[in-house]
Amino acid sequence: MKLFFTLAFSMCMWMPAFAQTATEQVSKLIEVQRGFNKLIQEKGIKKAYLYVTDESSIVFRPGPVSSKAYYKQQPDSEGTLELSPKYARIAKSNDWGFTSGPYVFKPSADSEAEFYGTYVTIWKKNRRNAWRMAMDAGIPHKKPVRQLKESFISPVSTKYLHQRSESRLKQREDIVMSSDILMSTIMKADNRVAQNEFLTDDSWLIFPDNEPIVGKKEIMAFWKNNSLKAITKPEKVDRSLSGEIAYTYGTASILAKQYNYVRIWEVQPGYKWSVILELFTVAEQ
Repeated sequence: MKLFFTLAFSMCMWMPAFAQTATEQVSKLIEVQRGFNKLIQEKGIKKAYLYVTDESSIVFRPGPVSSKAYYKQQPDSEGTLELSPKYARIAKSNDWGFTSGPYVFKPSADSEAEFYGTYVTIWKKNRRNAWRMAMDAGIPHKKPVRQLKESFISPVSTKYLHQRSESRLKQREDIVMSSDILMSTIMKADNRVAQNEFLTDDSWLIFPDNEPIVGKKEIMAFWKNNSLKAITKPEKVDRSLSGEIAYTYGTASILAKQYNYVRIWEVQPGYKWSVILELFTVAEQ
């Protein structure tokens, strides 16, 4: 099953944007995601992905691979994909953000068969100030029985320290990677301690065969009730130019089964990094 993306239903979506207020920022990102959705309907899944990706774009199929390389090898598909963003955030620098929500895949436009799941897409502006897909992942599950509340969040302020030094940017990424390493270390000893420390009250967990689990209490109950424990190992990190939002990904082992994971991080008051969204995909066995 192939997952998702968007076109210039308005060409300006992929062109340089003018300065925006904080309240306008996340709505522009939602337009990008919905525009990609329209591109899929008009051009097909393969062409849509190739349109919005560049050489650095990664898709989890099931592990992290180059989106360009992956989709160039795929045949054209008659399948259709519909994405419904329900959760989105954007950085103060307006160069980095993500959307997440349910998807519906149909093998063909007139097919009665439908396949459901939840996707996560990280979008990042390139040097030409055009939005491109940085990372895409998703998990399957049964037809949803719950309606997700929309949570589209813009930064309170667009003010941030403009830092473009390569060494300084690398140091900023290292801080996020260190946070993931620390969380992973604590998880080896006690998942609940790690979750209590690093999750927020509004965090999302996206786990195979399950609808999104929202909220720290609900997430901790899910792991406990299913007797699950994750051993994770981070591999890569990326961070917005303004620095307050980032993501990591790596590998995980849960009950001797191999997974890939993605964590989206946000800095909290007191400069504490917390996981606001975590996704696990089953690795190729």
